[in-house]
Amino acid sequence: MTDDRRQQDFAKRLSRISQERGGSVTPDQDKPKKDISDFNYNMPRESHPIRNGVIWLLFLATVGTGGYYGWNALPQDVRYSLTSLATSGGGLNGSGMSPEAIPETQTMSDQGPVFASPRVAHAGSDSLALGDIVTGASLPTNDMTFGTITPIIRNERCELRTVGSAEKVTGVRIENALLSAPLYAFSDRQLADQMLENVETVTKGAFESDPLAGLAGEKTSLDVFVTDTSAPLYLVLQNMGPGVIWNLQVAPNVQIAHVAIIGSDFSGVTNLPTDTTVEALLVGDFIAPHQYGADDVARSCMIRPWRMPQADWIGSLKSEAGSLVFQNQLYSYTKGYEAYNRWFTSTLGVDAATNMITARDAAHVLLGPAPEAPFAYSKLAGQDVQLMEAEHLITGTPAERVAAAQQLHRDLLTAALGGDLAALNPPAMERNSQ
Repeated sequence: MTDDRRQQDFAKRLSRISQERGGSVTPDQDKPKKDISDFNYNMPRESHPIRNGVIWLLFLATVGTGGYYGWNALPQDVRYSLTSLATSGGGLNGSGMSPEAIPETQTMSDQGPVFASPRVAHAGSDSLALGDIVTGASLPTNDMTFGTITPIIRNERCELRTVGSAEKVTGVRIENALLSAPLYAFSDRQLADQMLENVETVTKGAFESDPLAGLAGEKTSLDVFVTDTSAPLYLVLQNMGPGVIWNLQVAPNVQIAHVAIIGSDFSGVTNLPTDTTVEALLVGDFIAPHQYGADDVARSCMIRPWRMPQADWIGSLKSEAGSLVFQNQLYSYTKGYEAYNRWFTSTLGVDAATNMITARDAAHVLLGPAPEAPFAYSKLAGQDVQLMEAEHLITGTPAERVAAAQQLHRDLLTAALGGDLAALNPPAMERNSQ
């Protein structure tokens, strides 16, 4: 910190030595202090992007980091500075704004809008809050419990039920849901991948790291308020982040014919109307984990549910301001969406943007018009859940869930190490020089 006593003492000693040698390094007390905060990104500060970039690149070259990984290891603000300098002769676009000076906000991220509770994502431009849609809202908590959990047998083929001639396709496509869902569901593969990641972290020298950290499979939830009475609905619920429990909240006179879940993680649905059918596609059953550029090319089963970049995304603004990082990212997003849209259109007969609410993150989504009068909220607590079938399912109190997940990790890791976790961090070897 700038007011650290040791720094002040050092400055005084330096000043005294300099004066004794005939010089002066006494700071100008009247000169305004420079802002060096890591948090107030909008505050003016002196920038040295070239100097900082050169220092970082030299450091990374010294420790042997390759160019690609070295570039990704640079702090984000340094990458922005270097790319903006390279593309716009100093980092300023026509509006005088450099990419690093364009901040994310509470409601708009680099990858699109964020709708935290009580805001409701919907198709209109006006602002809607939870109280405009429902009454008596009781949001889920981390210590609530579910009713019966029934497995959804995942589709073995990369296809969905055909849309009926009278049915209307609508749905949601997000990255992350923002409400709690107190359960873990994960596969043996996820368990093994997390264990290997932890082992790699510990054995690389970070011995203070917990080999049981990063427990896989915790879920989130999202309220889907459905008010569209224009036709029987074919809901397509899609996300690319951690698994979501989609909590359907159906207004009077709404008919939901079918629900299709497309998720990158194990997801499920609650409050499903009695006659509604449901099916699920798990992305990992058909395509490999995402790598940059992998989704840019057409393929027969590209079911990773990308969202099309929009002009108001902060990432789009940074791209327009000259950031090569965001230009490349948005190019990849666009190509990914185009590939997904080809599969979506060929499977369901409509464009992937049709009647679709999209956001990076959301807690509540409205499909249809705002109701004339709010209807009763259906809370998640105690509800039965239909969930994609997974090898491991853990419920209970927060402490019970964590303990059970840790025990699974511990048992697998202990068996892999021959029965002794201490083998991850063996004592230092002593050598006899004689």
